[in-house]
Amino acid sequence: MGLLSQLMEKLHVLLALLAIWLLSTSGQVHLASRIHPNAGAWDYNHIILGAITALMSLLFLVKCCRHGQWRLYFGWCTGQLAPIIKDLKKLGSRQLPAAGSPGLLTFIEGIGLLLMAAIGLTGLAWLATQGTGMAMTWRSWHILLSEGLIWYLILHAVASFSHFLELIR
Repeated sequence: MGLLSQLMEKLHVLLALLAIWLLSTSGQVHLASRIHPNAGAWDYNHIILGAITALMSLLFLVKCCRHGQWRLYFGWCTGQLAPIIKDLKKLGSRQLPAAGSPGLLTFIEGIGLLLMAAIGLTGLAWLATQGTGMAMTWRSWHILLSEGLIWYLILHAVASFSHFLELIR
């Protein structure tokens, strides 16, 4: 198995670890409209790992959308809302929705794919526009989307854990 295929196999876990690292260390980052002359290790760590994460997020989005799989995560874009509604009804009757099939869980995963890609793109846009009037706008979007990712990761962890519990029952 080549290095690229090994990376693709582990992309989900690598992205989760990088996202958690970047979110948990973001309080140490002091960047505004540009990389300032006194930027420290935390700033450069965030920029470098953020750029790597952005590229990996786009790669993961492409991987998840190949061979028609985009319908699994983004079927709602074509009006396929019935599986999501069905899963919401299941939750209402205290049943877990099925994992790996179109429905609520893959809808949530699709939102995560879009969030990760958007966070990466807004971070790269900040980097490309630093020192201009647009940099702070991109920074604001980057932070807002990152805050959304925190809630997404919590929801994703709860959903994953509930399915893990279901498997061991």
